[in-house]
Amino acid sequence: MADQGFRVFVIDDDEVVREMLAALLEDGCKVTTFSSAEDYLARAAEGSPDMFLLDVTMPGMNGFDLCRRLKDDFDTQDIPVTFVSANDDLDSRLAAYEAGGEDFIVKPFDPLELQNKVKVAQRLIAEKHSLREQAGFAQRTALSAMTSMGELGVVLQFLSKSFACGSSEELGREVLAALQQYDLQGAVQLRLGAEEINLSPNGVNIPLEVGILTHVRASGRIFQFKTRAAFNYGGVTVMLNNLPLDDPDKVGRIRDNVAILAEGADARLQAIGVERENRRRQQGVVEALPQVHDALESLQDSYRRTSFHLTQHMIEFQEALMKSFVHLGLTEGQEDFLNRLANEHMQRIVAAQDQNLTVVDQLRQVADQLGTLAG
Repeated sequence: MADQGFRVFVIDDDEVVREMLAALLEDGCKVTTFSSAEDYLARAAEGSPDMFLLDVTMPGMNGFDLCRRLKDDFDTQDIPVTFVSANDDLDSRLAAYEAGGEDFIVKPFDPLELQNKVKVAQRLIAEKHSLREQAGFAQRTALSAMTSMGELGVVLQFLSKSFACGSSEELGREVLAALQQYDLQGAVQLRLGAEEINLSPNGVNIPLEVGILTHVRASGRIFQFKTRAAFNYGGVTVMLNNLPLDDPDKVGRIRDNVAILAEGADARLQAIGVERENRRRQQGVVEALPQVHDALESLQDSYRRTSFHLTQHMIEFQEALMKSFVHLGLTEGQEDFLNRLANEHMQRIVAAQDQNLTVVDQLRQVADQLGTLAG
């Protein structure tokens, strides 16, 4: 469970839910409950929590409005908000995401799921502090870069940098860096085989973002809804959150450039998959080569032993044949014929053995070439 002293504020108009949440989290958490948004705001000056568990539907101010107010307040904007709602639909989740929430739990909830969400919130707190510093640096760098390049230059710069990316996460971070240069907020999902990673300035695999990206990736190549837009190319989904609708021309340029960016990211993602598979195969060849060499050595030794024994048998056969002539009463011509016949077949046997050894040498050369290619 959570660390001792981890502070959780529960805001819900249902007393039963408040008591249930407090009971589930009391082991390792300091839980404070509020019956409404107004109740919390009246006591907000008393201190801030490490995490909010926030009901959506409440009399007076609802959960979405309170969340927006929390995210607009400098003192509470970095505190993770997990919504607790009976509505499990895309509109509710989008509204939660738009309000600034980090996660979403559907009523009735699983106690184990709730406890896991608290663990995730603790991790997010540490990550957000680090990511906030990185985002600030990236923002300053992006603003400086925009003075010396046009909008298309951002895409070209991304395509150039993408060639150096060796993993899905590195590629995703380059996508986000490109979006920041357009002053766009968003998230990206990359899928490579069984591997999936979701990235945004908020962190890696944020549950609410994962759910939304998974929904929109089935919405067609380019899908726009209000100030949001999703771009789906192969294994890449890019979602934008703040399209400047007051500037239609800029929106059009953004759609064109981000579509190129997403398509380029997918091309590089597939190349990363091919490179990964090639490395796996190369490693398999490297691991198999010693066994191949051992097998060839064993085969060569076997051929040599067999050749030696056959040579002995041929000599013994020739000696026995010549001795038999004494008792067979053959003419000299018949004896010469049998000797020539025996010698001819023995030479064929020797040639066959030599050919086998030649094949072994050729196989060894092939194995050496494979070793050279495998590095």
